[in-house]
Amino acid sequence: MLLCSFLASPMAFGQAPKGYYTTLPVTVSKSPQGGSNGPNTINPLPLWNYSVTAYNAQTYTGTIVGRSPFNRGKTTTTIPTQIVPLIITINDGTTTVTYDPTAVDPCVTTGTHTDVDVITGSPIFTNNSWTMDGQGVGTTQYIDAFQRTEFWSLVAGTPYHLVLNQSTLPSQALAVNSSQGTNYDAATFVVGGCGKIGVVDLGTFDSAVQSIITGSLAGTINIGTFPIFLTRNVVLAENSHSIFVNCCVLGYHSGMTVGPNLQIYSPFSLNTNGVFGGDVSTLSHEMGEAIDDPKTNNPTPVWGRQGQQFGCQNNFEVGDPLSPGGIAPTSNEFVTVGANGLTYHLQELADFSWFFGGTNLGISGHYSNNGTFTGFAKACPPGGTN
Repeated sequence: MLLCSFLASPMAFGQAPKGYYTTLPVTVSKSPQGGSNGPNTINPLPLWNYSVTAYNAQTYTGTIVGRSPFNRGKTTTTIPTQIVPLIITINDGTTTVTYDPTAVDPCVTTGTHTDVDVITGSPIFTNNSWTMDGQGVGTTQYIDAFQRTEFWSLVAGTPYHLVLNQSTLPSQALAVNSSQGTNYDAATFVVGGCGKIGVVDLGTFDSAVQSIITGSLAGTINIGTFPIFLTRNVVLAENSHSIFVNCCVLGYHSGMTVGPNLQIYSPFSLNTNGVFGGDVSTLSHEMGEAIDDPKTNNPTPVWGRQGQQFGCQNNFEVGDPLSPGGIAPTSNEFVTVGANGLTYHLQELADFSWFFGGTNLGISGHYSNNGTFTGFAKACPPGGTN
């Protein structure tokens, strides 16, 4: 079952397709991890558990990646984060297109960057000075700045940090046939659209990603790492490979259980063709959610009619309430120029306290990290924000 999504309606040519985000439920790994050393020698990613009494007087428990901001002796936690470029070739019976994030991308304005360069040089992995909700929260990476912001009342003045230690793994090739994928011209949907859009069936794609985790990169990817899978202008459709049906998933996060431990992972698309835009908006959305809701089912009071959620949902997905293009108010994005000269757009994220209410653990008067939410969520129905 998909835990958080909305489906775009069929469209006529010339109308841009809608992008959205989802989760896939955690599954059980079919293969052991750890290579020749065995899985018992690998330290899993650090996780901490919380218990909170929400505005509805109910108690909710969940798990977050990192170390608890409630603990004394706060320090830096490092998360080994592996970028896996996916070179996807789609033969749809009419055209054959290869989408290669390791090649120079002519749709990037400078014309000299690969998509891997764009990601590694982004504020997701480089340090920048952040002011969130009027408060300077440090010179650091974006996800760490968000973690500090949503727990600011606990970590202000401390060395609490969650750092993504990035590495790039060998690219992996995926071949997609006409029963699984389709190619489209970007210019069909957006004036000035650049190159092609590939649409692949979500189930087919996720099976391929899990096969990489347990197959060609088993051991390199393990319970102590967080792999993220980069696609170039390839998006996903649910039980479809048409841009007109149940499309378009720009990214998701999920996991597999390996014995008693959790292997998290997150695929995402870097869209440079002008149809969806947002450069690392998708990655910021998914990384924030994977850290705060690694098992994809941290329960919350039911919320909705906000962001991409037109109905109601009840999990701790910090990106969904502020997804661009949804129900207002949506993301007040951060726009940052990287050291590489590229301009990056990062989605605003909803704080822990937006979902649960009660004492605000974030920056006083704010419930998201760029000023959009100044109250916590309203129960759904009707949903919305106080």
